[in-house]
Amino acid sequence: MISALVIGTVLSVVPILVGGTSLAVLTVVFVLSEAGYAIAGWVYVHRWFTEKTSIEIPTRQQFGWVMASTLVMLGIASGVGALSTRTGIQIGRADQELLTGDPTMVLVLAVLSFVIIAPAEEYLFRGVIQRRLTRSMRTPAAVGVAALLFVIPHAIGYLGGIQGIVLLSIAPFSLAVILGALYEKYDNLSVPILAHGLYNATLFLITYVTTF
Repeated sequence: MISALVIGTVLSVVPILVGGTSLAVLTVVFVLSEAGYAIAGWVYVHRWFTEKTSIEIPTRQQFGWVMASTLVMLGIASGVGALSTRTGIQIGRADQELLTGDPTMVLVLAVLSFVIIAPAEEYLFRGVIQRRLTRSMRTPAAVGVAALLFVIPHAIGYLGGIQGIVLLSIAPFSLAVILGALYEKYDNLSVPILAHGLYNATLFLITYVTTF
């Protein structure tokens, strides 16, 4: 996971230094930073992990679970927002304005959710990390540990102090647990990829509709 963050950071630094924060540059930066997850996973698999990751077209039943889990995850995200309002705990991201300040960027991120974000993150956290952990611990524990690791890169840049970070981390942790369970249930990485992509894209589209 650390190597994925390092690779993504190194790849994305040059475009920022050269091109600033234009829409095109931000898109390239986002793609390269997410590519770090896929590259780190690929290197680990080809050097230390011999098991293959199964990726197949989802069946009708699997697609039904994708839709159902997406609705559950959206409900959890909405609950986190409601809890923040009710308790007065401030939550937010340091890069929120950068990522969602431009309506076109929001739509680009919705597309990238399916193209690079979900595939790269699911490949590393479910297809590599979780799969590797199941070889040395019980499946529920492996899903939980992989979910905790999934939270770390997402929590970087969270705002609101300890309470805010913990509250905001509920969403990615719950997301990872659900995606991990889907992966273990079907042994088909395309299922958590689609659920993850649909969840992210829906959040970005909601942001677009409600903000712009």
